[in-house]
Amino acid sequence: MRMPLFTVIALGVAAVVYLAGKLFAIDYLFFAGYTVLHFVVLATAWNILGGYCGYVNFGSAGFFALGAYTTVFFHKAYPLPIPALIVLAGIVAGLVGLGTGYLTLRLRGVYFAIATLALAIVLQTLVINWNYVGGSRGAYVIRPQTAPIIGSYIEYLFLLMLLLTVLAVVVARAIERSQLGFGFATIRDDEIAAEALGVPTLRLKLIATTISGGLMGMAGAPFPYYIGYLEPSSAFGLAYAVNAIAMPMIGGTTSWIGPLVGAILLGTLQQVASVTISSAVNLLIVGILLVAFVIIAPNGLVGLVQEFLRAATPERMTWRSLGVLSVAGYGIVAGMFGVVFSLSAIAAARPALGVLALVVSVLLIASAYGLLKLQSWGLLLANASFALSIVLGVIELWFVGGVGAGIMHGGAVAIAVAAIVLLQDAGVKSLYRVPPGERRATS
Repeated sequence: MRMPLFTVIALGVAAVVYLAGKLFAIDYLFFAGYTVLHFVVLATAWNILGGYCGYVNFGSAGFFALGAYTTVFFHKAYPLPIPALIVLAGIVAGLVGLGTGYLTLRLRGVYFAIATLALAIVLQTLVINWNYVGGSRGAYVIRPQTAPIIGSYIEYLFLLMLLLTVLAVVVARAIERSQLGFGFATIRDDEIAAEALGVPTLRLKLIATTISGGLMGMAGAPFPYYIGYLEPSSAFGLAYAVNAIAMPMIGGTTSWIGPLVGAILLGTLQQVASVTISSAVNLLIVGILLVAFVIIAPNGLVGLVQEFLRAATPERMTWRSLGVLSVAGYGIVAGMFGVVFSLSAIAAARPALGVLALVVSVLLIASAYGLLKLQSWGLLLANASFALSIVLGVIELWFVGGVGAGIMHGGAVAIAVAAIVLLQDAGVKSLYRVPPGERRATS
């Protein structure tokens, strides 16, 4: 797909997302959606250096905070519209990224990672001792109640971040499919061999740090208007450094779509957990998922899907294979959110129902992994887990009232029935009867 067409499609999807939010007319959706979107930009920006080039950056929070404090500085010195502040923050953070890269990119591996972490600490110390931007006491940035044309200011911030997300994704995809992206890939695979072949590795790495730092700074620029009160501990929060790394790794680091998938899934999961349980569990969720994916799926969700598509050869890739892929995707998403909701049910004095939901959720995730790995046990476990989810859905429909709950649990039961019907198809079963050696030979 050519870049102009991809850009048009991305803008079209963004318009649909915004109109869907307007249709529900719930301000919290825009409030929570902003958080998810700025994590998408952060994850995509991190992946340009950490995923494409293979240089792990622990200083994401520093670049994000640099963009936020650029806004605070100009808000006090010479107030500007937020779009102009986003551009200025990108320039400032990009220049810092360029300088940092020039000083640190001769380091490799863990030494580079430690240097980027030190950068974030230095920037935080500088901000704490800079009274003009609030210092350690923080700074208030009072946003207007309304925005021109749109009305709600939180909708305005959401729309800006949505457009910034489109920009970040388009840039990441353009890099991946360009000569620049191929150069980044050579650095990731074997930097010494790339240098021996004449690849200008230092120049490419400087480009990567500049683009990555600039996008992170742009993500942080609207943050003071979003939060209203900015202090060093919030701007340099651990959540930004951890999420910026975890989201691409969970989604997949070698493609532009990996950070997008990981950030949307994990960011939405964190928002649901904040509402149903507590915001304190967010980093716990990230830590558990990161450890799990590093162990069982080091290439992330995108890597699992790519492995499945390679194993299901063109002769065997039919609508049944695509159906299995959809069932596995549903199992992962429903299982992750089911874990959060089950913990909420346990905390809400419904322990029996919560434990059953937790078991079903874990089984859904495990069966989805088995389906994607084309393991015979995955097919058996998927049938069992979807059968249990039907039982759970019926129990929920019986005991939990309300139209919304009825639609949600009724839909889950319908999807589970459809999944079981699909998994009973002879063509689907044949996908899991091919011996591993023969599958490797034909893939």
